[in-house]
Amino acid sequence: MIRAIIVEDDPISQEMLADLLSETEPNVQILARCNSVKSAFARIEKHKPELVFLDIELGEERGFDLLNQLGTFDFEVIVITSHDKYALEAIRHNALDYLVKPIKPSDVRAAVRKVEKRMQQRIPKPAVAQKLLTNKVAVPTFDGLLLLPTDQILRISSDRNYSDFFLTQGKKVVVTKSLKEYEKLLTETGFIRIHHSHMINIAHLVKYVKGEGGYVIMSDNSSVDVSRRKKEEFLEYLARA
Repeated sequence: MIRAIIVEDDPISQEMLADLLSETEPNVQILARCNSVKSAFARIEKHKPELVFLDIELGEERGFDLLNQLGTFDFEVIVITSHDKYALEAIRHNALDYLVKPIKPSDVRAAVRKVEKRMQQRIPKPAVAQKLLTNKVAVPTFDGLLLLPTDQILRISSDRNYSDFFLTQGKKVVVTKSLKEYEKLLTETGFIRIHHSHMINIAHLVKYVKGEGGYVIMSDNSSVDVSRRKKEEFLEYLARA
């Protein structure tokens, strides 16, 4: 089952696509329908979809604004538009396919087949390769696979489809996978996402400074903003710690 979200501001087009998927692609589960960048951002954060059908023209906004706000994402994108002038920009944003309205059932089938093929090509992540019994995590870098002790990781920041791992003793490692790839894995070992582009190791947290979202100070004296969206969850986590 492919978990998907539709981002389309026209109610009729939204309903037609949902019906088309229901009739022709039972393997696609629609988790939510959104009509704006703001609502789509919230639903993506909540549902963690594998596929997003993204209309380009959303009133005065553009679907590409959503991708830019996310910065990094690990779902596939199928662009939907009434024009073909956005094709090059869609490619630049790593869209897997590009559907021009009115959408044909054959076009949807072909696009979903591409998504299925892409998902099948992804290399499984064996637990032993990701998280070792010695409390290390395996991370891919530009020149190979590096095993990092989790207690030496202070924080991780997102750099689009890459991640920067900040370690003790002032070291930094550029990892060729997105931050989201490590969110679930490292949450189990004392890490928490405090911003859409940052995760910290609670063991290296020194201080939280209040504010609209506030910010934290880590053991290396670096400071990291806490987003307004993550503030409540973060403070509840600290209260339970």
